[in-house]
Formats: sequence, structure tokens, C-alpha cells
Amino acid sequence: MTVTRPSERGGAVWVPVGPRDAAPPERERRRPAYGPWRALWRRYRRDQGAVVGLAVLATIAAIIIAAPLLAAYPPDVPLDIIALKSQPPSWLHPLGTDPVSRDVLSRVLYGGRVSLAIAVLAALTAATVGTLYGAIAGYAGGAVDAIMMRVTDACLSIPRVLLLLTVAALWGRLSIGGLVLVLGFTGWFGVSRIVRGEVLALRDREWAIAARALGAGATRTLLRHILPNVASPIIVAIALGIGNVILLEAGLSFFGVGVQPPQASWGTIMQDGADQVRALWWLTVFPGLAIVTTVMAVHAVADGLRRAADPRSGYGARP
Repeated sequence: MTVTRPSERGGAVWVPVGPRDAAPPERERRRPAYGPWRALWRRYRRDQGAVVGLAVLATIAAIIIAAPLLAAYPPDVPLDIIALKSQPPSWLHPLGTDPVSRDVLSRVLYGGRVSLAIAVLAALTAATVGTLYGAIAGYAGGAVDAIMMRVTDACLSIPRVLLLLTVAALWGRLSIGGLVLVLGFTGWFGVSRIVRGEVLALRDREWAIAARALGAGATRTLLRHILPNVASPIIVAIALGIGNVILLEAGLSFFGVGVQPPQASWGTIMQDGADQVRALWWLTVFPGLAIVTTVMAVHAVADGLRRAADPRSGYGARP
């Protein structure tokens, strides 16, 4: 219970009578405050296409993680080179077999693990390098920023596929780790420009100036105060990068400079039937459907994140 009494300046003030009556009823009915990530998730849930994309991507990830439980045969071991060579889909082999009698369903499941692992690691590598490079350029400004951005512009002027093929040809036979590094260190240019623009816009805000006035150094100001406010575009860039790397890895593996046989990836499965596409159509259709579905789901998630993080969009108008 609360009562009112006149104040010295006129009007009335609330006076708590008991421990449960320390706030007026208006404050008790106030909506609870949400953190930035919870507010982002609430806005993301309003986008039905993004939610469907997230559900499809989660389903694909769960299936390929459970590959040892779902695959009936080893992915790299021929079953019967005479009787089971190039068999079309059947009840025993739902996605058929390849020219060396390996089960295509098992190879698609295990190949998805390789393709997605490469995509995620390469996208994270590119985002990390691009974030550090762009943050340094944007915070330093002046001649340092100009020189660093001209280097980025020069790298962006080279087609990425051509750059990848050149590096792969010079490197020779690429391991999985080498492929991740090549894809990661050739994909950070766009991320660096995004981060540089955001840092330029934030470095002269009042709270950043106050942090420097209180004794925070450049590294602490950049890492503790500025970069956390750039997290949303970085996450969107990572999501888009995963989809792009899936396509790039499939293309490189199809041309024989990516994942090396007999290890399975979606690109190498398609390459196994490249010389007989009409006769061995299942070696192209099924891994191709896996690539298209995964990339579409990843892009739907990234587009939903972009709209949820943008306060000017309809999904970001209210938390």
C-alpha cells in the first residue's frame, strides 16, 4: 500500500508504506527490458521466410551430423565393382551407386559434413581477417586507411575464382586445411570494407570519445567498445560467406583442385559422373539438390538477420 503527501514544491509524491509498495502501479505495469540479442531474435522470428530457412538449415545440419547413424555403407569403400557398378536408385541404394560401386547416399551424407565444415571454417577465417583489417583501417584513418583500402580495392579487382585457381595451381595438391585457408584468405575483402565503414561511423561517437578520455587505449576502445556494436553486419557477412564458400568449394572440387578423391564432398560426387551426365544423372542431381537447398537456406537466414538488424526495416521497427 502507498499513500501520497504534498511535496515542498507542490504536487504529490508516492510514499511506500510496506516493502512491496516501493513503486507506483505505473512502474509495475511497465514492459520488461530486453537485451540486444534477445530483441534481435524477437524481430527475426517475425520473418517467416527466415524462420523456414533456419529450420531447413538445422534439419540439414542434424542429418549430416548423424551420418554415421544414417549411412548404411562406408562412403569411400567400393561395395562390388562388378555387380553394383553405376547402379540407378533402388530400394537397396536409394541414391544409386557411382562408377566404382560406392553408395551415393552415404557419400552425400558424409560429403555434406566435409562441405559444410569447410564452408563454416573458411567463412569464420575470412570474417576474422576482414574484421581486424577493416577495424584497424577505420580506426586509424588518414594515410593508413587510404593505403589499406587501396590494397583491398586491388584485391577486389581480381575475380575470386581466378585467384583461387591460381593459388591452387601454385600450391599443388590441397589438403582440407589448405583449402580452408585458401578460401578464407581470399574472401575477407568485402568484410573489411563493411567493418571499416562501421568503425568510421562509430569512432567519433560520444561514448567512444568518453572511453578515450577516461584512459582507454586504442586497442581497448576498439575491442571493448566499438567492435561489439559492429557484430550484426559481421554475423550477416559470415552467413552469406558460408553460402558462397559452399558453391566455391563444390566448383573447385568439380574441377579437381578442391577436395581430393576418394574423400567425398558434394563437388567430388558430381565430378564422379561428369563424363556421363545423362547416363549417371543421379550423381549430378542429388548432390546438386543438396547444394542448392543448403545455399538457399543459408541465404534466407542471412537475409532475415540483415532485416532484423536493420532498424529501418519493418521487422526491426519494434523489439
